[in-house]
Amino acid sequence: MSPLAVVRDALRGQRAREKDLRNLVSNLPYEGLEKAKQPNRYFPDNAIKTTKYTLLLFIPMNLFEQFHRLANIYFVGLAILNFVPVVNAFQPEVALIPICVIMSLTALKDAWEDFRRYQSDRKLNNTPCFIYSRKEKQFMEQRWKDVRVGDFVKVVCNEIVPADLLLLHTSDPNCVCHIETANLDGETNLKQRRVVPGLCISDPEFEPESFKGIVVCEKPNNNLNHFKCYEKPDKEKVGAGIESLLLRGCTVRNTDHAVGFVVYAHETKSMLNNNGPRYKRSKLERKLNTDVFFCVILLIVMCLIGAVLIPISLYVSIELVKIAQIFFITNDIDLYNEETDSRMQCKALNITEDLGQIEYIFSDKTGTLTENKMVFRRCSIMGTEYPHKENVRLAVLDEPDSEEEVVFNQRPRPPQTGWSLDSEDTIPEDMQHHHGSRRKSNVPGNAQSDVAFSSPLETEVIPDRKLLQQISRAESSSGGSRQIDPYLDFFLALAICNTVMVSMATAQRQRTSDNLSYEAESPDEAALVYAAKAYGFTLLARTPDSVTVRLPSGNDLVFEVLDTLAFDSNRKRMSVLVRHPITREYVLYTKGADYAIMEIAADTQHHLDCYAKEGLRTLCFTKKVVSDKAYESWSVNRQRALATIDNREELIMDTAVQLETNLSLLATGIEDRLQESVPDTILALREAGIQVWVLTGDKPETAVNIGYACRLLEEEDLLVIDGRTLTMALSSDLQNRFVDLAKCCRSVLCCRVTPLQKSRVVKVVREKLKVMTLAVDGANDVNMIQAADIGIGISGQEGMQLQAVMASDFAIPRFKHLKKLLLVHGHWCHTRLANMIIYFFYKNVQAYVNLLFWYQFLCGFSGTAMIDYWLMIFFNLFFTSAPPIMFGIMDKDVSAEVLLGVPELYRTGQGEYKISTFWVSMLDAFYQSLVCFFIPYLAYQDSDIDVFTFGTPLNTISLFTILLHLSIEIKAWTVVHWVVMLGSVGLYFIVTLAYSATCITCNPPSNPYWILQSQMADPMFYLICIITTVVALLPYMFHVLRNSIAPSPLMQARHLDRLDPSSRDQWIKEWRSF
Repeated sequence: MSPLAVVRDALRGQRAREKDLRNLVSNLPYEGLEKAKQPNRYFPDNAIKTTKYTLLLFIPMNLFEQFHRLANIYFVGLAILNFVPVVNAFQPEVALIPICVIMSLTALKDAWEDFRRYQSDRKLNNTPCFIYSRKEKQFMEQRWKDVRVGDFVKVVCNEIVPADLLLLHTSDPNCVCHIETANLDGETNLKQRRVVPGLCISDPEFEPESFKGIVVCEKPNNNLNHFKCYEKPDKEKVGAGIESLLLRGCTVRNTDHAVGFVVYAHETKSMLNNNGPRYKRSKLERKLNTDVFFCVILLIVMCLIGAVLIPISLYVSIELVKIAQIFFITNDIDLYNEETDSRMQCKALNITEDLGQIEYIFSDKTGTLTENKMVFRRCSIMGTEYPHKENVRLAVLDEPDSEEEVVFNQRPRPPQTGWSLDSEDTIPEDMQHHHGSRRKSNVPGNAQSDVAFSSPLETEVIPDRKLLQQISRAESSSGGSRQIDPYLDFFLALAICNTVMVSMATAQRQRTSDNLSYEAESPDEAALVYAAKAYGFTLLARTPDSVTVRLPSGNDLVFEVLDTLAFDSNRKRMSVLVRHPITREYVLYTKGADYAIMEIAADTQHHLDCYAKEGLRTLCFTKKVVSDKAYESWSVNRQRALATIDNREELIMDTAVQLETNLSLLATGIEDRLQESVPDTILALREAGIQVWVLTGDKPETAVNIGYACRLLEEEDLLVIDGRTLTMALSSDLQNRFVDLAKCCRSVLCCRVTPLQKSRVVKVVREKLKVMTLAVDGANDVNMIQAADIGIGISGQEGMQLQAVMASDFAIPRFKHLKKLLLVHGHWCHTRLANMIIYFFYKNVQAYVNLLFWYQFLCGFSGTAMIDYWLMIFFNLFFTSAPPIMFGIMDKDVSAEVLLGVPELYRTGQGEYKISTFWVSMLDAFYQSLVCFFIPYLAYQDSDIDVFTFGTPLNTISLFTILLHLSIEIKAWTVVHWVVMLGSVGLYFIVTLAYSATCITCNPPSNPYWILQSQMADPMFYLICIITTVVALLPYMFHVLRNSIAPSPLMQARHLDRLDPSSRDQWIKEWRSF
């Protein structure tokens, strides 16, 4: 093929990929032909490549990345200048060693990380799958990387889907496929996918060669909940949506096998959502760049010999310290949750110190502050409330630390003749143990977990006595009146209006109410279905075309499902349209948010408000009977909307809105309990000086009640704002006023807000106030997580696969772990790293920059040095490198117990690294360099010693001063500190003695032979070292005096650590009560 043809083909491929609509055909007729004749050749294959480098281009690409760091360019430039004889200050080869070592270590780390990515890619690309072969007339085992757009792929039970597949056939007679999407959105419940309408056939074997249609689908995008296409088998369009798409990464469950047509290979939705880790720079690192700039200014002044003012090993040391800090954080037993067997995870390795700088926290409510375990607590039917007080009592009994378990609802199937209740105090015999029964359970299976979100508290509901009477009367009524009874309609709505699946996880499942296992897409649906089951309305089966419900009388009703109007964020509701098996009427059951349901009855609205004030989540259930004529007209519009590509979502929503009118209302109330220790955690964070904002979609009454329950809100200095008002407050002309108002409040509660508004609030506060923000979420508010400086996901019951967890910088099992993560580990990480950075600058300035600078006044600014070049390199790389690293890893200025007991110390610790601190350290380094240089100079002033004999005491004194300076800074000594300190001193003498004894011509023309041996035989050497070191550290007397007269809060906290634990705890208790 000519070059022009190659370019032309590439341009055609680009145009084909950029089209809004793609026309895909089967690859089978073109099997075996060359690629140029393949109609789907322009679309990428299924192989993935996440590596950054190639074997040939690793070195240039890695060097290019490393030179993005200004310090590397600086040191390489200095090394190059040393090859110019006129301006060189060091031996050229020696000057190259430090920067080469540092950049080589970084390159090795990058190579190892990329090699691990390569291994992961290779393992994934070679995963086996089944692709249909026209030649072999069967599905052949191949690899994921062999999948192409237009192939037919067979996925068997418990296999992961290799690409985005349009579902054409399943082994299920109802043409459905059950999938688990935990790898995509973290939801462990099962979801249904349906075969493309019109292609469902009863033949157990699907023949891909019989598929002659053209699939027209939209351009790839990263929306996991959106897909539109249509298939043209002949001349008639058949529309399909996300309900017929198997996404790459999901797992097939409870279905023997499924066959799909590949619509997206490498451009799958999961791949487009994988943007890789975001690069974040910590606040401390940004300050560090400022200090480096100041050092450059000093270098301009001292440019003759000041090359080492900027510590060359600082960046590598910072990375080593951060890795060690992450190790200690992730292995903290206090951040481990035994119930979910999950621990803290860190995904952003370079911002650990920012955990100690947080000023604003933005938190979601559901799944973050609350358990996301729903309990059926209230319901209102025909304006009459039924409180379910026994469920409230049960919630009190169901504590995590309780040794006893409440056992209830373990009853056989309801009697065929219904319940007979003569008085309020009469309860069916099989339910008498509900009330006041509290016994220990040793029977296997009592502590059942019937649903992905469920626990015994949410799956077991104690019926209300009055409501049981109403149902019993309705059951004993005539068949005709039964169908219009609002009480029966209510519980039928609970059982029907949802997407809950009856799980088929076990092969020989019995269709009895005690053995059913449910899979719900949300905890709300799980709680409501189990509430219906507790009253005898048991969901037995659900298929795309029918729902089977068992009544309290034991009769089974099979409702024909005509359509399901899925929930969307605009309508705030979902509906199921069914045909009643007895009356043959079209009945629409609708469930949605209270404010999204029209024409609410006054009594019911009053109950809704009461539920909200109790902190209950409220949902409304409605019913509507649809006439035959209205249904037929609506059905035509619905099918037309489903088969449309352009504006498909708008047309589908319009048809849903047309049907959801004139609804008869019922209401329910569900409790979502707070997680353990949430109030104490929020109180501690507020005492630490952190502003806490809660952003929730709940109604104001519910949000305010939860706010008081979790100690977020107080009697003063609080702001509560709803979503509609927030939209106006975030407008460009009101942003500044809103931020100024919120800044004056200790707590802010935003209710009825959307995910987009949450992220917008975080961005506005972060940008306007220039503060460090942290967003924490236990669900799928990815935008809010990514908008903050630090994003924290809470795994909770769902594990580490939630969208918020996967997009976060850190992941913790429970909200309560945020307290120790910030107040203890955040404080330690920031304090350790800040002090280590300041010490590195001090060490370099004191050790060589100024010592060499003062020497230039004696050598006529010739650029010579009084210390051997190799010893100068060893000094920073080996003799003084380990102590500050261990200081940054293991030092504890205050114990964890005191930091947790006195949260105010968190705010004090945020001031550890300031410009003033940096300059005071620099002045101290200048003073010490003057002492360390001129005392030996004056002592040897009238002697005839050579240059290295003068420089050796300076080198030794500098080492002692630097290590003793660090010893004073260390607040918590351990055996490791002693070993590293004494090891550094020992290594210095061993290496220097060996070097001066063997290297005669290592650095010509200078000769350090036997210098240190001669010095150690001279008493003057020891006297100079002792006196100079003591005088150099004298300024610390002023530091000690200041701490004695006016100790800082951190110093006072260190005094608490010296007390015995009982006295310390008593002092903290008295202080907090004060």
